[in-house]
Amino acid sequence: MRRVHRNLERDEVEALRNRLAELVPQAQAEIPELIRTMRLIARKSQIEYARLCGVSPRVLADIEAGKGVQTTETLGKLLRPFGFKLGVVAPPSRPL
Repeated sequence: MRRVHRNLERDEVEALRNRLAELVPQAQAEIPELIRTMRLIARKSQIEYARLCGVSPRVLADIEAGKGVQTTETLGKLLRPFGFKLGVVAPPSRPL
């Protein structure tokens, strides 16, 4: 099997970096801020929004406080009411 990555020229790699930068948007906000803002837009308390999303109120409170590491499944549930999905973003000040 041919290893394509070893045969790429410098300009080809640079073109791929540029394409990746186009595909991966820049992060503008952190997850706790996004989740809290969405909840407030929905005019729900933490308990109400947690129930709406099918997660524990304690988990939602921890996420909004920036505590702990959450699963992608949990974050996906919290984003679902707004039609959002988890994705990959580049840090705002870090070039690829």
